[in-house]
Amino acid sequence: MSKVVVTNNVTLDGVMQAPARPDEDTRGGFTHGGWALPYNDAVMGRVMASAMAEGMAKGGALLGGEASCTGRRCAQGVHGRSYAADG
Repeated sequence: MSKVVVTNNVTLDGVMQAPARPDEDTRGGFTHGGWALPYNDAVMGRVMASAMAEGMAKGGALLGGEASCTGRRCAQGVHGRSYAADG
């Protein structure tokens, strides 16, 4: 059986919306997009890159949500490959 590994950004009050860019997800009038970016640092970047590379090295599928890959730039893999069905 396969396992699903989730990497998610969430605030202490439970916000999981639009962590990366100010215009990423404005549903419901959300105006705090990009909230996680100021908290990134070199250590977190290395840890996340290592964990993601380890998982990708094992092969298997990459599961992306509809909002991540429909009508916008999809997450880029370690080799710059787009995983979006539309390109």
